[in-house]
Amino acid sequence: MNRKKCLLLLAAGLVSFGAVLNVCADRAGLIEETQTAIGAAEKAVEAARADISRGKELIARIPEDSPLMLDVMQMLEAASENWTVAVESLEGAKKSAQKIESAPSDVVAEDFSLLSRVNAAVAVSGAKVVQIGLVYVEAVANEKTESLDLIRSTMQDALASTSQVQFNYERIKTIIAEKYSK
Repeated sequence: MNRKKCLLLLAAGLVSFGAVLNVCADRAGLIEETQTAIGAAEKAVEAARADISRGKELIARIPEDSPLMLDVMQMLEAASENWTVAVESLEGAKKSAQKIESAPSDVVAEDFSLLSRVNAAVAVSGAKVVQIGLVYVEAVANEKTESLDLIRSTMQDALASTSQVQFNYERIKTIIAEKYSK
């Protein structure tokens, strides 16, 4: 009789241990997915940071009385706004990612992972706007005005995409907040 109880307890323990390993594997997959998204965002933000450094030199080469100075300023304004968004979103992605491992359940861990990945996407899209804005500045500084219309069009597309990504992030954040406020 004791032997049967012991075998049952051992079997139950092994099943429980297997479930714990499965949960750890699921979380590890979530963490890996999230870290991949954050890594891409970090690379995009670093590339934008390098472009900003280079852009400071390029702006100095544009004459103050250039007829394109207004366009340059508009591009820089869009780049500046999106730079702030990119940096804040990258930080938000990292904060959400840190909470995955200690989440009380798999569902909560998945929600933190989703928030982190969407925040990382916002960071990438913001960084791309910065890069496009600085490509425009570079074209003006190097007097390559034949490409300005194409760059303007690309910037409009990037701003529209960024706006959509930010909208989706806000929607997901609201849905998750409502999910846990009940």
